[in-house]
Amino acid sequence: MPKPVSGAMSGVGFSLLEVLVVVGIGMIVTAVALPSMRNVIADMRLRSSMTSVSGMFQNTRAIAVQENKTKTACHYSWTSGLVYFAKDAVACSGVTPSASDPQVELQAPITPMGTPSGTLAPSVIPDTSLGLTVDPLTSDPSFNSRGLPCAYANGVCSTNNGFIQYFKDSRIGGSGGWAAISISPAGRINRWFWNGSAWIN
Repeated sequence: MPKPVSGAMSGVGFSLLEVLVVVGIGMIVTAVALPSMRNVIADMRLRSSMTSVSGMFQNTRAIAVQENKTKTACHYSWTSGLVYFAKDAVACSGVTPSASDPQVELQAPITPMGTPSGTLAPSVIPDTSLGLTVDPLTSDPSFNSRGLPCAYANGVCSTNNGFIQYFKDSRIGGSGGWAAISISPAGRINRWFWNGSAWIN
């Protein structure tokens, strides 16, 4: 005959109150961490997009040398995103990419800007940091047959003192979400990111 169990069983399982407390704490931690996680993911995507654009500029430069002609890296904004593409020397205004053009697509919330503007926008990158003595152009860059950046207009691609393009990712709040790509007169391409207080590359 089995022995009777003495006393009530204690410490088995969780009470409803304990489960609710654990779930509540989990929800609070998630609510606090979610915005910063979103910013981290968006920042990674912005960095990836800047790598794509700088790669597109490098590709345009290489094609210009290979084909011994001036090539222009244009951009075009549409509802699904921002596209950069390479064309034979052209003024980019109103030009759209064709299927045969080398191109890269960025995600929709990334907007190209001539200079940073709006609430909490950073200052422009100083010319001295870019290694320039005069302000760079903010238009779409072209590259001549020697691979040097130039400003194309009316059939002529004149040499200049470099280019810079700024970008804003609206998914990233506060003072973040800013990036830039610069091209030196010698054709060196750099990516820049605003860390909330300074431009870093």
